Amino acid sequence: MAKDTEGKLSLTKVTLRPKVVFYNEQQPNFEQLGKMHHQSHQQCFIANSVKTEIVTGITH
Repeated sequence: MAKDTEGKLSLTKVTLRPKVVFYNEQQPNFEQLGKMHHQSHQQCFIANSVKTEIVTGITH
């Protein structure tokens, strides 16, 4: 939490750390994972609802 542009205390950053497990024998490759990550972020109700920076703890 920090002061926003109006000097009010607010959430200024949200970090999401999703965990996805694939149980199928066929695992997605790096390119497919990147595409799924992008699509998930585009459709994320948190990212689409709040007006603060949204980041993920996912590293590539």
